[in-house]
Amino acid sequence: MTEAIDPWRDLPLPPLSEVSGRRVDPDLPWGLFWGLDGKERCLFLLRHETANGYERRLPRFSGLSVEARAADSEEQSLLVLRLRENEHRQLFHRLCIDVIEAMRTARDEREAVALFVARTWRWHRFLRSGRSEKLSLEEQKGLIGELRFLSDCLVPLIGETDALMSWTGPFGAPKDFEIGTICVESKARRGASKPFVSISGEYQLDDAGMAELFLHVCDVTAATGIDGELGSTLTDWVNTVRDLVAAGDPSALELLDERLAAVGFNREHDYSADRWLAAADRFYEVRDEFPRITAGQLIRGVASVKYAIDLHACEPFRLERDQIKMRIRGSDGNER
Repeated sequence: MTEAIDPWRDLPLPPLSEVSGRRVDPDLPWGLFWGLDGKERCLFLLRHETANGYERRLPRFSGLSVEARAADSEEQSLLVLRLRENEHRQLFHRLCIDVIEAMRTARDEREAVALFVARTWRWHRFLRSGRSEKLSLEEQKGLIGELRFLSDCLVPLIGETDALMSWTGPFGAPKDFEIGTICVESKARRGASKPFVSISGEYQLDDAGMAELFLHVCDVTAATGIDGELGSTLTDWVNTVRDLVAAGDPSALELLDERLAAVGFNREHDYSADRWLAAADRFYEVRDEFPRITAGQLIRGVASVKYAIDLHACEPFRLERDQIKMRIRGSDGNER
């Protein structure tokens, strides 16, 4: 990196427990700063209102820390990228510039914070050399189920950007979709199999802290023989959703790509050998005596449980698609 483009070169070295900084671009409405800590480590900071913060898992790098921390008041918080080794300063600068450019499309601070984190996740995958292998058959099915709920239910109801912002599963959130105080967990299952779905963890069907929780189950079956001509590859599914988003709000394509990258989808991988048919969607309201295991039911020392639920036992909690749409519409108020 030349001195002319090194944004940290002229920052004064602060006392050990403090930070010196300079605003990245006065024309940007978001509080982005170049920073330097007392150990001469380079920082990149986003100052934002606490109410617009990111409360889910952040990526972890070997030579870079990503931190969410309080600012100097309860109303303000910080997202901080901290470079541990100055020998990677040039690559860190490229990462920061890429984040800045991604954030230029944000329409409000909440979206700016989400783009900051999403682009950081993208670099996380890049610095790990990406994913060399394709998604497994089970992972393909799971992604198709989530794409189906996204395109068929959420986008028509709340719009492209809000729908994609609600898709939190790829970033490690315990629920696949978070729409305000409503959450949706999406599962795909083989249509001809026994009526069970697998649940990974005690938090997936735990409704603590949320107004409503729903389970979406989509039958996704491998297309073989004659049906193979009717089936679609995972890439076909992704392209269909991309076309839908591009037609409604092209600026939201960045959000879609970030989530696809986080889940492990790589457009360069060849998925032509695997074709899928998606059939019935089913929706269930997770409440009261719904068959599930939650964190509060576990004894101390037990965690990360995996189990299956029988969909026959879920029938008393089943809802129609229109009922789900009405509940989401009522919580969001942004029907298009």
